[in-house]
Amino acid sequence: MKCPSCKAKRMSAVELPEGPKAFQCGKCGGHWIPYSAYLMWLQEKGSIEAEVPYTELEPDIQDSTAAKICPECGKFLMRFKVGHGLNFFIESCSGCGGVWLDEHEWGALRNRNLHDELHRVFSTSWQKQLRDEDREQRIEEAYLKRLGKEDYQRLRDIHAWIQEHPKRNDILTYLQ
Repeated sequence: MKCPSCKAKRMSAVELPEGPKAFQCGKCGGHWIPYSAYLMWLQEKGSIEAEVPYTELEPDIQDSTAAKICPECGKFLMRFKVGHGLNFFIESCSGCGGVWLDEHEWGALRNRNLHDELHRVFSTSWQKQLRDEDREQRIEEAYLKRLGKEDYQRLRDIHAWIQEHPKRNDILTYLQ
């Protein structure tokens, strides 16, 4: 099996720590997880663990951005942002469902208990949630830049007060 990242000719069979059987590239350290191995591991594992809260400590991930070819079926791998405090992408094959993880990505996912939710990372709802969060953050940064820290915080406090007020509609009507 050829590595989709560095094109090394041989990957070795391994069992990921607290995870499924996979293939590891001895050159770049990445992992290929066949879809069937992942599903079998999920089934044996049983329940999905609760996500560990996000911390400011960012794992040291060298996210490869080059286009990759599936080592099983030859289709292009599609990139999906992980999010939830992890700022890297993982790749999946739309043909066979296999997953490519660059070096240290499995460990980062496992540390946050997202390793048993790989199948969800590729879902439309997961990706939409990440886009919505990114949009909200960009909007907040724009208001912060335009209004300044003090005025923006004051506006947020007023907004929270209005949202919780029993006469919210009357207040909004007056402001309009």
